[in-house]
Amino acid sequence: MLIVLGFYKRKPGLSHAEFSRHWRDVHGPLIRNHPVISTYMRRYLQHHLTPGTGFPGVGALDYDGFSESWWDSLEARQEAHGLEDFKQLVIEDERQFIDMDATRILMFDNQNVVIGTDHAAEWMARRG
Repeated sequence: MLIVLGFYKRKPGLSHAEFSRHWRDVHGPLIRNHPVISTYMRRYLQHHLTPGTGFPGVGALDYDGFSESWWDSLEARQEAHGLEDFKQLVIEDERQFIDMDATRILMFDNQNVVIGTDHAAEWMARRG
């Protein structure tokens, strides 16, 4: 499984509210309703942020939001992004509200999740 995190800033001239509305009400449905994207993408989540806010002692994350997209593999993501229809609908829409030069992408292909004390103790025991 490949998890891609995309960190986004709004295009200059857009308010945070305009960015969030477009991302939620226009872009999200483009992905959700794309006729074949579900054969490539397993999960898509949007996380809307307020730029410049953070927790005490932690620097602010200066982005308007980030997304998670889950893919079977890097090849599946590349194939989806290569579809003409995907480029014309989804990628072109991103250019309408996202500052593409400020976008940052992280990809992870191996996840380890430990939740709860029983799992943590089991994990620690395996490590020796």
